[in-house]
Amino acid sequence: MKTVAVMMGFALACVAPGMAQAAPDEVVVVGVPDGRLAAGSLMRGDFEKAAKRLNAVRPDAASDPARLINLGHAYLGLGRIADAHGAYKSARFAPESVLVLANGEEASSRDIARRAMSRIQTSYAMR
Repeated sequence: MKTVAVMMGFALACVAPGMAQAAPDEVVVVGVPDGRLAAGSLMRGDFEKAAKRLNAVRPDAASDPARLINLGHAYLGLGRIADAHGAYKSARFAPESVLVLANGEEASSRDIARRAMSRIQTSYAMR
């Protein structure tokens, strides 16, 4: 079951706080070969291109938690905090799946979204 979930939804997931300020080599991600999750753009820090690509929703990916988490990362990189929070919140309530991080760790899409939301709230509160 875990293997099927991993095969169906590889995700770009950030576990380092402050992704927008992180150097590309500090970002912990897993992408898919065809680029549907804008992994390359996010790794290069091209958040505008990533957001554009991830906003082009295919009907079968509207509630894909991997896409929503990546969209949140792109918005965060653009400084669009409210939009990032909305994307992470949508991922939190999307169908749960197991996503694989670049370090080989597996995590629940809901846990990843929850952690991302808490980072936003923490960093916003520190301002």
